Amino acid sequence: MFLESSELYDAIYHFKNYARECEILRAMIAVAAPGARTILDVACGTGEHDKFLKEHYAVDGIDLNENYLRAARVKNPAGRYTRADMIDFDLAATYDAVTCLFSAIGYVRTADRMNRAIACMARHVKPGGVLIVEPWLTPDDWKPGASFIHAGEIGADKVCRMSHSGREGNLSVLLLHYLRGRPDGIEHYSERLELGLFTRDEMTRAFESANMDVRCDAEGLMGRGLYLAHPRTQ
Repeated sequence: MFLESSELYDAIYHFKNYARECEILRAMIAVAAPGARTILDVACGTGEHDKFLKEHYAVDGIDLNENYLRAARVKNPAGRYTRADMIDFDLAATYDAVTCLFSAIGYVRTADRMNRAIACMARHVKPGGVLIVEPWLTPDDWKPGASFIHAGEIGADKVCRMSHSGREGNLSVLLLHYLRGRPDGIEHYSERLELGLFTRDEMTRAFESANMDVRCDAEGLMGRGLYLAHPRTQ
């Protein structure tokens, strides 16, 4: 996958206001888990959120992409970054807050795997802590047939990505085409991404099955909403 490149990932998503998102996140954590000092960032990507969160918390992360993890370690040298799958990991540690942001939960693709991921994350939340998950779009919100363009820069190189949306059952399908302009010419790459479309009821049941009380913030960090869940007290 061309998006395996951490440089390209950061260049394409430079439009995201990570600093502002982290301000919102900090305010939510202050209410949901007062005095929180530790965060586990699940599917942390290149660590762009962690770059800002590290000023206020001790932040660790997991991701499947080793290239992304290397970038995250540079941005947050004090953090412990582990290559792991969100549906099946055990860090032998718990955290005041566990986050899964930028709709990464969609990459598990199926409701069964989503349930397993939520349960796994829940096991890493301290009593009195909070699990925060930013969802992907619901089946009703997904609009097949749409196209989008994002552009950025990697050093002197210009890059752009055009995406086209489709749907296959409960999967949203994104066909992606990348152009990278180098001094010796233009490179073209393409890839296909699939993300599961989960209803709000499916997401809510996943938290409840993990023995958590959950509420949904409709706006969240970037308009996709945010689930905030607490371990149930015995």
